[in-house]
Amino acid sequence: MIVLEDVGKTIGGREVLRGISLTVKPGEIHAYLGHNGAGKTTTFRLILGLLVPDSGRVEVLGFNPLRNPEIRARIGYLPEYDLLYPNLSVWDNLRRYALLKGVFDGRELRNLLEFFELEEYSKKKVSALSSGTQRRVAMARTFLGSPEVLILDEPTKGLDPEWRLEFKRFLKDYARENNASVLFSTHILSDVDEVCRKVTIIRDGRVLFSGTLEEFRKSVPARGVLVKVREVEKALAVLEKAEYAPKLLKGYILVENAEPSNVNGLLVRNGITVEEIKRNEPSLEEVYSMLYERGIAHT
Repeated sequence: MIVLEDVGKTIGGREVLRGISLTVKPGEIHAYLGHNGAGKTTTFRLILGLLVPDSGRVEVLGFNPLRNPEIRARIGYLPEYDLLYPNLSVWDNLRRYALLKGVFDGRELRNLLEFFELEEYSKKKVSALSSGTQRRVAMARTFLGSPEVLILDEPTKGLDPEWRLEFKRFLKDYARENNASVLFSTHILSDVDEVCRKVTIIRDGRVLFSGTLEEFRKSVPARGVLVKVREVEKALAVLEKAEYAPKLLKGYILVENAEPSNVNGLLVRNGITVEEIKRNEPSLEEVYSMLYERGIAHT
């Protein structure tokens, strides 16, 4: 469980966080989105107990991470940049981190090496590995000690498509099976669509949106209607006569500035069978962009 309540933080005279409130429940993967400089990394450091909030409350697993630093052993943190020891082997990197964290277990370490397909590299120096393999080492390090809270900053950065997919499957299973609270930051919004249930967006240290993925999609209006019919030419003529401006789009007719019920009724009254009709929902990227540019809080 992660709880931030009305958290403020000023660094170097700049107000980085301004009244941030956020809750990540056990078993939940929660996306935390914003442009570079929005305040995400500062939030992570507060959760890890590396910074002191100027105002508000930060709680992790029921404890204040500053007053209870031992809580860090129950947190797995994957930073955007791997921060590995380049001159140590993969095994020694993981072993050293586990010892520092107080969670060393040789069997667990070997299991992580196997899952992340790092066994053949275990004796190699990290500096000799590709960037994608180094990222997998950092991922394995994150899960040492079976943490109950995960802070993941651009976790799929540098991974090939196969490993991106594998990691997302693993993360969903891990959160469910371990009842872990996961805070997930990324610029790849398709990853959000696949693994996250909740979304929080911040801009200039303020929350613009916080809610479910479904609420996020509906936070900006749909862009018309997509309809599929067999009699395409007839349907186009009927819609044009009704002063719509229909367009063909990937096997559908796109009718902008319209409601599904109105379009469906119009076509049916003109003897056209509607096979499928749906709202033309904007992509997650489009929703994010519109909310961010608008800059109006929606919680």
